[in-house]
Amino acid sequence: MRRTLAGERYEIEARVGHGGMATVYRGRDLKLDRQIAIKLLADNFAGDDEVRRRFSKEARLAARLDHPNVVQVFDVGEDGDRPFIVMEHVEGGTLADRLEGPNLSIDGDEALTLLLQLCDGLGHAHAKKLVHRDIKPQNLLLRDSDGCLKITDFGIARAAEDTTRLTSPGKVIGTDRYMAPEQVSDGAITPATDVYACGVVANELLPSSRSLQLHEVISRCLSEDPSERFDDATELGAALASVDGNGSVGVVRRLRSQGPTRPLTATGPATANWPAPSEAKTTRRRRGGWLAAALALIAVAAVGVVVALSAGDSGSDTKPKPRPTVSAPISVPRSDDPATQARQLSEFLRAQSRPQPSARQP
Repeated sequence: MRRTLAGERYEIEARVGHGGMATVYRGRDLKLDRQIAIKLLADNFAGDDEVRRRFSKEARLAARLDHPNVVQVFDVGEDGDRPFIVMEHVEGGTLADRLEGPNLSIDGDEALTLLLQLCDGLGHAHAKKLVHRDIKPQNLLLRDSDGCLKITDFGIARAAEDTTRLTSPGKVIGTDRYMAPEQVSDGAITPATDVYACGVVANELLPSSRSLQLHEVISRCLSEDPSERFDDATELGAALASVDGNGSVGVVRRLRSQGPTRPLTATGPATANWPAPSEAKTTRRRRGGWLAAALALIAVAAVGVVVALSAGDSGSDTKPKPRPTVSAPISVPRSDDPATQARQLSEFLRAQSRPQPSARQP
């Protein structure tokens, strides 16, 4: 029997997944003629007001997000007394499928690329003051066509500024393996909570032969104290992007390094080259000063050569030469900006190297 929702706008085609609270179907938006995914609350939860509120809250929170690494929410409604969410359809499986499938493996370069995508999407959520609270491979979709990672299931997400509880004190929500210590102890939930889960995912994805730098990044994610972790997924992504890699990962690292990123604090010997902001600025100023000094010395030497060539004469003429006219002292241009200094010195040297008109003899 053909089943439709929302006044026959959405048609359900086949079930593609089932969780504790809801079932996900592949469907079609008949009005816009496009493939969609429909998340329908399970029958046994339809009468639970708390679950219904959480389900509706998921749609509202996820609708805030607009990022290529986050599954997009299109619509929300109810079928009788069962709420549903209409979402972007992602053709492909989950990261859990890749990790658990027979003869399927993820090499280091691909793993690091997937982690960078996870950090990009999750960092967007954190910038919107939203904490996912259930990051795990089952909630990370991989699109077959291009390998794009998409975060889904914001069912227990929580706005960082939201102080209203949807669960009673002491009731733990999340997946044990990926839960940060503060989730278990009913502590404060912050973006660092998601960073912990990302660390667990990274530990599963990356090969055991990972570099010392990657080992330190993951260890920082898994710190029991939230204040010792990366502040959010964007900062974690910046750390991962600084890791030396080959092939596509090296390209990602170089491209991402073009944008401004906040310098990170060193956590061990492999990350000791992460400069503090003051050190980085001091280094740039020193380099600029050295460049300006070197250019000034070159300019002075070049002027000396020009003067010497003008004064010398290898010809056999022994007639006394007129005494040269004393000109004003040569002024070497100076600038605090190394680029401006280089340009001015270049123009200055060209002017000095031009032959001067000879004085007329009486």
